[in-house]
Amino acid sequence: MKINLAGTELFVGTGSMPWKAGQRTLLLQHGAGMDRTVWVLLARYFARHGFNVVAADLPGHGASAGEALDSIEAQAALVWMLIDELQSKHDLPTEPLIVAGHSMGSLIALEAASQRPEHIEQLLLLGAGYPMPVGKPLLDAAQANDQSAVDMIAIFSHSFGSQLGHNPLAGINVQNLAMALLERAAPGVLYTDLQACNAYAGGEAAAQLLAGKRCTVIAGKDDRMTPMRAALKLKGLLGAQLNVLNNCGHMVMTEQPEATLQAMRDCLLSD
Repeated sequence: MKINLAGTELFVGTGSMPWKAGQRTLLLQHGAGMDRTVWVLLARYFARHGFNVVAADLPGHGASAGEALDSIEAQAALVWMLIDELQSKHDLPTEPLIVAGHSMGSLIALEAASQRPEHIEQLLLLGAGYPMPVGKPLLDAAQANDQSAVDMIAIFSHSFGSQLGHNPLAGINVQNLAMALLERAAPGVLYTDLQACNAYAGGEAAAQLLAGKRCTVIAGKDDRMTPMRAALKLKGLLGAQLNVLNNCGHMVMTEQPEATLQAMRDCLLSD
């Protein structure tokens, strides 16, 4: 569905299911240079298993208009503008949110949750770590809109098995899929997103505001974009559970889709 938010047309995915009263709301936030399509399997599954799914493209991403926002704080504020709009004008029930985010989306989820902790049920942070520094060679390449930026992300985001083409589905190369998605981003979007990740320093303050909230970090054992040390620091800050996926890098949703689904199921469908 498309909505107008403060003069900008945004595309909001729902897992292809209508929202229903009495169901919990699951917000799925994509990462840098990407869009809602990274959540297709998970959005469709949870939309059919008792959740109201909200998977929006950020401004300047995917099917949304506008310019990419240049800070995690601004992106988090936009999340609440979107939720307020959907609840007041589009029949999204006013239930506490479960907020899930991948990579940059995990920082957005963390910051958004800290802005209104009373409205949060739990957090699911995938491919997450804190801090999330970005190396100068990658930032420079992204600023120049150079193909090497996509190449670097593809290499460091995938396990060695995925780089060799290993996949349970014949004919699917997840590294090529990630590269194709990043290459679709408009000029400047990837740099703006990466710089926002690099600059974000609000994790400690956010964690204090979220003390006692249930949180899970889902990490790929072979992730070289947000390495395990960063995931462990985030786990410690939030008192989170840590679920480590083997034979998996940063792109957990495509490299290990069934394991990622099960990890999220364990959080969302358990008592």
